[in-house]
Amino acid sequence: MILAQVIVELRHSQPLKLFRPYEELYRSITGKELPEKEIALPGFMLNVAEKKMRIVVEPGHTSVVLGDVPNTGYCVDNIMGLFRKITELVEMPLLKRLGIRSYWYQESRLDFTSLVSVCKEIFYKPTIFVEESVDIGASFTLKDGEYSINVHFGPMAESQLMTMFIFKPDKLPKVASYLDVDYYSLVNELNITDTILRQFVNAGLKSGVEQSEKLTNILLRKE
Repeated sequence: MILAQVIVELRHSQPLKLFRPYEELYRSITGKELPEKEIALPGFMLNVAEKKMRIVVEPGHTSVVLGDVPNTGYCVDNIMGLFRKITELVEMPLLKRLGIRSYWYQESRLDFTSLVSVCKEIFYKPTIFVEESVDIGASFTLKDGEYSINVHFGPMAESQLMTMFIFKPDKLPKVASYLDVDYYSLVNELNITDTILRQFVNAGLKSGVEQSEKLTNILLRKE
């Protein structure tokens, strides 16, 4: 399958200090913490269109989006480089979640209706709902040690596939099998380091490759 997009998100255990200047001022004046009900300042999003990259920095999370991905090594190098640049500007708080999503597709030799029929036959028992459906998808949750993996896949026409990517590929197939692999870990106030992030990104991409190969092998037997 073709790897088309990768998103890495680090979810913070507390808002970034960059978005809490009023909290610091309140504390310096009163010696007390600002009440929880106060709303944090909004974050920002930076699009680098020529590189097909998006960086989102918000109080509760920081994320990087890579589009038009040539290979997994490109993902690792760019994700590490971008997060280093972010942490040069803002101190990263302790984390409560690490997540990486990889988006894949594979051109089908079948038309859309036939591919839907094949997916019904492989993944579902024949019921009235399955038999009457004109489109279909499937979701599964897997485990990889301490990590969880949400896997979503199904047949897609070109018009559907276009909506899945922030940076649209130059050319997409008329009909494809689509796969979304969300690899994540819930952590207890983790202090992120380059080593931890690199290992996590590598593990998440490896899982994406494994799931895409499994799905391709299953579908090729029927196509």
